[in-house]
Amino acid sequence: MEGDREMLALRAAQLYYYENLTQGAIAERMHCTRWTVGRLLEEAREAGIVRITIAHPQARVRSLEKRFLDAFDITDAIIVREQDSVGATKRLVAQASADFITAIRPRPQSIGVAWGRTITQVSHAMPDDWASGVDIYQTYGGLVRSNDDEVADSIGLMARKARGIGHMLPAPAIVTDAELGRRLRREPSVAKTLTAGPKSDLLLYSPGVLENESVLVRSGFLSPAGMDKLRNMGAATDLFSHFVDREGNPVSQELEARTIGVSLDAVRRAKRKMLVGSGPQKVLPMWIALSIGLASIVVADEVTAEAILSQTP
Repeated sequence: MEGDREMLALRAAQLYYYENLTQGAIAERMHCTRWTVGRLLEEAREAGIVRITIAHPQARVRSLEKRFLDAFDITDAIIVREQDSVGATKRLVAQASADFITAIRPRPQSIGVAWGRTITQVSHAMPDDWASGVDIYQTYGGLVRSNDDEVADSIGLMARKARGIGHMLPAPAIVTDAELGRRLRREPSVAKTLTAGPKSDLLLYSPGVLENESVLVRSGFLSPAGMDKLRNMGAATDLFSHFVDREGNPVSQELEARTIGVSLDAVRRAKRKMLVGSGPQKVLPMWIALSIGLASIVVADEVTAEAILSQTP
């Protein structure tokens, strides 16, 4: 923009945004037409003289959402602003996830859920009676022991708020031997739920973090030594209780045989799969899930989102 034109655009912008004059009043003040004022204001925005920021804490970061849509084979990205604390940011990510789910039309009649702390927060963020008759399916086995009943909070609470039914898996996530795993997966009540989860209208999950405070360690499925062993074998995350490396390949076929959960191929075929996460520990797990086609919708905060994009070659 040439110097004289730039000064005209600056003056029009100051009158419009600082003095709250109408475009008609600005036209009279500057001795030009309203069309010229409108054009000057547009040029001021294009030149960066005026930058419009939506400051509401729940405002989404559209530029990052577009970058996600360009980088990955997904249909939707919901990226929210970082908040004043880690807890507040995680709550906002959970709220954004809940808002997206409850706004889906037609309303989902079935949801497959991978239980855990993140999804528990999503369940709590949902309003009461947001739907009616929704079937909520557990996608991998439940707890052995835990001070936190993540299964009840993630699945049971979601079912109650949707005035539906929670279909629980009557089996642990990891059993003691491969033969028991095969028998349980063939058990009608288990097989029906495992089949229904990925075929639901929505599949909802957050990838697991391989740390000694993870739900799988706290619940007794794995010991801290067992978690260390998996990391040494190259495991980078667990997806529906499947421990995979950076390329998404299971690191232990023996453990796979003992796992009671939906297959990753079934997840990949799901028509709508929603990946949720916040925080530095979730960056690599979320990137892996996105890279191997296990998400069509992603919800994250802006810092986590930037870090995920930085992982992409």
